[in-house]
Amino acid sequence: MAKKLKPEEAAASRGIAPSDLKRVVTDIIRHKANASENSGLAGQATKAACERYNLDKKALGLVTGLVKAEDQGKAIATLRGVIEYSDKLGMFDQVDAFDDLIPTMRRIVERAENAAPADAASAGATAPTEGIGAATLQ
Repeated sequence: MAKKLKPEEAAASRGIAPSDLKRVVTDIIRHKANASENSGLAGQATKAACERYNLDKKALGLVTGLVKAEDQGKAIATLRGVIEYSDKLGMFDQVDAFDDLIPTMRRIVERAENAAPADAASAGATAPTEGIGAATLQ
């Protein structure tokens, strides 16, 4: 026959005390409400920026995620992947005369190449031979 537990043993065997559970649930609800409010504010800021500066919402979201990433090495790897995969999927093949994608990429690469030797010299390193900093568009 099963041994009857004392009230304090029974409460301990059930896990969390009712007062602690109520506190935890209240904290979770409060944090979720704050998160929802902050998410709404972030959405409003995104919408306002896209409208004011004519930005692409998806691109802005991607770049924002890359900027806030804790590991910038992974962020750069993601950016490199987006560019490489876009190229491999032929997304740059359909650029027409009115699209400034290639000239924009060329300006970015030229600026990076021109900045790389000065930055590398000050760091005691050589210019990159691969990756985004060494990319050339022709």
